[in-house]
Amino acid sequence: MKKNLLLWQLLTLVAVLAPSLYLLYVWPQLPAQVPSHFDGSGQANGYTSRDHMWLLTLGAPLGMALFFSVLPYLDPKRRLDSNSVNFQKLRLAMVVMLGGLACYGLYMALHPGTQGRGLMVLLGLFLAFMGNYLTTVQPNYFVGIRTPWTLESPTVWARTHRVGGIGFCLVGLLIAGLALMLPTQHMHLVMVGLLLLTAAFCYGYSYVIFRQEERLRNMA
Repeated sequence: MKKNLLLWQLLTLVAVLAPSLYLLYVWPQLPAQVPSHFDGSGQANGYTSRDHMWLLTLGAPLGMALFFSVLPYLDPKRRLDSNSVNFQKLRLAMVVMLGGLACYGLYMALHPGTQGRGLMVLLGLFLAFMGNYLTTVQPNYFVGIRTPWTLESPTVWARTHRVGGIGFCLVGLLIAGLALMLPTQHMHLVMVGLLLLTAAFCYGYSYVIFRQEERLRNMA
């Protein structure tokens, strides 16, 4: 188990450092202003000085890694197990996501006018991974589909996360695939619509399962 954890911790360290190494590599070619914020179609609508990119390429991923290191200790019931492989995977995914966004900004600075498909693909794959993670996450106060009914019942939590996790995984893959085919200006609405539908389904599903569980208890 410790060997497995060490592997994921090393991968997280690589994910923390990789964006800064990329920044060093492209530094001579970077313009004075680098994209730091993007609209729904993946096009830059906010810029920052290239000197500030260290905060995005190193500060943000490192801060996220440190945050996840202390997060289990903030859970009053210690339901987040930092020694589990699943938790290490989650921390790695969050660090990769932040680092990937920073690298995307650097790439867009070097290739102005490029369509923003890469950002949508990145977000879709991240959602797919998060959906996969949700299928196994244990009840806690920080991560998951936290409705009044999932927090009330471990059984409702487990069933909702199994179904909802599969749903978010499929939606993430669908978004990544559509991002390669649809015009980028439409992808924002498509992504938001799919996410709202999936979230609404999970919310309603948890309520239905909770009511079913209540009826079974009353019949016993």
